[in-house]
Amino acid sequence: MRTAEIREKYLKFFESKGHLALPSFSLIPEDDPTLLFTVAGMAPLKPYFLGARPVFPGHEGEHRRVVTCQKCLRVGDIENVGRTARHNTFFEMLGNFSFGDYFKREAILWAWEFLTSPEWLGLDPDRLYVTVFEDDDEAYRIWRDEVGVPEERIGRFGEDENFWPANAISQGPNGPCGPCSEIFYDRGPGFGSADETGPNTGSGDRFVEVWNLVFTQYNRTGPVPGPGQLEPLPQRNIDTGMGLYRVAAILQDVQDFYDTDTFRPIIDRVVELSGRPYEGAASVSHRVIADHVRAVVAALSDGAVFSNTGRGYVIRRLLRRAVRHGYLLGLREPFMYRLAPVVAEVLGDYYPEMRDNLPATEKAIRLEEERFLTTLESGIRRLEDLLQGIPQGGVLSGEEAFRLYDTYGFPWDLTVEIAAERGVRVDREGFERAMARQQERARKASAFTGEVFVKSAEALDTLVAARGATEFTGYTTLEDEGEVLLILEGEAELERAEAGREVQVVLDRTPFYAEGGGQIGDFGYLEWAGGRARVVTTRKSPQGIHLHQVRVEEGVLEPGRRVRAVVDPARRATERNHTATHLLHAALRAVLGPHVRQAGSLVAPDRLRFDFTHPEPLSLEELERIERLVNRWVQADFPVTWTYKPLEEAKREGAMALFGEKYADVVRVVSVEGSPDVRGILDAPVTSKELCGGCHVRRTGEIGYFVIRSEEALAAGVRRIEALTGEAAVAFARGLLNRTQALARELGTTVEAVPERVQKLQEELKARGREIERLKAELARAQLGTGGKAEAREAGGWRYLAAELSGLDMNALRRAADELLEARGVDLVAVGADGMLVVKVSPAAQERGLAAGRVMKALAEAAGGRGGGREALAQGGGFDLKRAFAALEEVLRSQS
Repeated sequence: MRTAEIREKYLKFFESKGHLALPSFSLIPEDDPTLLFTVAGMAPLKPYFLGARPVFPGHEGEHRRVVTCQKCLRVGDIENVGRTARHNTFFEMLGNFSFGDYFKREAILWAWEFLTSPEWLGLDPDRLYVTVFEDDDEAYRIWRDEVGVPEERIGRFGEDENFWPANAISQGPNGPCGPCSEIFYDRGPGFGSADETGPNTGSGDRFVEVWNLVFTQYNRTGPVPGPGQLEPLPQRNIDTGMGLYRVAAILQDVQDFYDTDTFRPIIDRVVELSGRPYEGAASVSHRVIADHVRAVVAALSDGAVFSNTGRGYVIRRLLRRAVRHGYLLGLREPFMYRLAPVVAEVLGDYYPEMRDNLPATEKAIRLEEERFLTTLESGIRRLEDLLQGIPQGGVLSGEEAFRLYDTYGFPWDLTVEIAAERGVRVDREGFERAMARQQERARKASAFTGEVFVKSAEALDTLVAARGATEFTGYTTLEDEGEVLLILEGEAELERAEAGREVQVVLDRTPFYAEGGGQIGDFGYLEWAGGRARVVTTRKSPQGIHLHQVRVEEGVLEPGRRVRAVVDPARRATERNHTATHLLHAALRAVLGPHVRQAGSLVAPDRLRFDFTHPEPLSLEELERIERLVNRWVQADFPVTWTYKPLEEAKREGAMALFGEKYADVVRVVSVEGSPDVRGILDAPVTSKELCGGCHVRRTGEIGYFVIRSEEALAAGVRRIEALTGEAAVAFARGLLNRTQALARELGTTVEAVPERVQKLQEELKARGREIERLKAELARAQLGTGGKAEAREAGGWRYLAAELSGLDMNALRRAADELLEARGVDLVAVGADGMLVVKVSPAAQERGLAAGRVMKALAEAAGGRGGGREALAQGGGFDLKRAFAALEEVLRSQS
């Protein structure tokens, strides 16, 4: 039975039992900051286990029975991946859930029916074993008396095996918990070990756990760690999970899940690319690559990006482990990106995002591979050199491991893994000490200053309880009247603020926008009879209070006074830039693809900045298309509208949300949509819907003109665009034209012909450069003459030449060394000029153990220079050449 068929049967079975079938949630948790990735089928459903109303977008009413096939990602046992038949990073978990509806009896009976009924999976009931928690008599009786499982096939185990979370009773954590019942399939003696007599015994893979039924019925309280108390929950829940790949291996009668139809196409492609046959469990590298590429593709398809922190580091680590195993198979060029289409083909029917985002996923993987392969080759060579001098059972110092990481960019986990293969341990504590010292140096080297926006939480809590949040009127006006409710200075409440004082002012209503969603806080002034205060910026407290940071310039400001609040007209430019940001987002997705997601923004009066996910630099053609598209939408003068609606309804309608941003139950949706009568003149229709509390123009035509000023990398997989609108955009374009016209006059040509003229000048410079190099080579040969200045000598069994020249650069010295070595047939050549030194060693001498790098290091110690290199070539500077050549004979004797 194909894996996809098992998945489909499971969902249909539980739909027949009244369950709502939901698609898989994203691998990136939306509302759970405790998780980097979705690690279990129940993780996205935690709120409903805790009592939230189980209401799901697109489905009317409450649904207390749910079934899913959830994609999950775990890396806790990453070292075991590929080496055992139990461990995956990316896997699919089949789960059926009850939120205060059915309980143990139904969960047990339905699990047995699905596994054993010929209509469904048809497993032999005589090969199924079950386990229960040692005190769970209820589950035991259901298995024995209603299902009919013989007592000898029912095992009772303690909280370490059959309680969730494991050992929760004696150790914690506090919170919902309960006993669990596991179902095992007996694959027969051929899969086991002599000590394996039943579930949870022995070291073999004969008894495979296929299903875990968790009965969440208690709330655990008490000390953590330490013995706790179990109190019955008012709402008892069911959380079950069945491993799709384990069941597939059983039904497809293969050795393990790597031989199932979801893994073998990937492994077969690895065989094709590497030329190395797959030999089952012995082919660890094939298996690691097949596992890790699935995880990387799944995570990237859901919006993750490679980075040095958080989930980005996790997928970077997975990719690098896989690339390193490809290296072991002889793959020296990027190959993982060529496996991505296989993953999308295998899983794309059920997870369409893998196919939809495949082009961007392939690009991101290829670029990351190219970067890492350079690091891998140099790092492995350096690590191999270090490990050669350490006996088996020895320790690689933490300082050396950190140097590999800090200087060569070589990952810590790969250092540990490669060292372990040689029987060498790495000093983690030493590594962490070196890391801490480096971080402290970086901290001291950076000067950080930042304004602390002090707020009195108690005063604001009291105020919001009495008056509610600040009423914001700035969507429709830049000027309004309000009452001063509170004046704060640090933690203190003030009865008055005189001229010269800097304070925070709270009004009952204000047109000043509080910083948020990328838009800067408004500035302007407050005025009253006999007084005026400059508003520097505006921010919002967690309670929803607008805090105006002001400097009193005239008069005295007191609570209870009515003031006129006036926002600086620069806000109109901010509105233009904010709406342009939305249009830019839509244009990026139209030109580059739906993988583009907002990763941050800044909206100010003078410019806009937009960060987005994309794996590589944008071409000039792409930038031109994006800019043209935004400007056509601007020229079409589309209306900009906004409405308030429930969050889930807005998401169903396709409104874009900023990842990681928290939204209220009712949100503001800002929309720009092209009307049918003008779409024909556009490159593409505009459909922009975003959850946004910011300020916008009323029609796109108010933006005037849009120009992209720069595009650059912000982090791996994240790009940044800065752009201008309105008068600022026109001034920028005029400035570029002025400078181009001035350059054209200097070059004696027209603006249109500047690129051609510059290219011609570059070609002339290159030609002159080649002529200079030729002349330098002639100069070197002339100085060397027929060899009078470079007679061959011998020291320590090595034949060598040494010559001091003049007027040559490093390139010319290297060429001179090459020519001398080839023409004279010696073991070593040393040539220098003006303090620079080049040492070149022949291949034959390298085989006998002579290394240019070691010679250079010894000469630097003897003659006060500095330099380095490898076996064939070394170079350096700052030498006293007479001293260096005088020391060369002794150095060569020491190399014998």
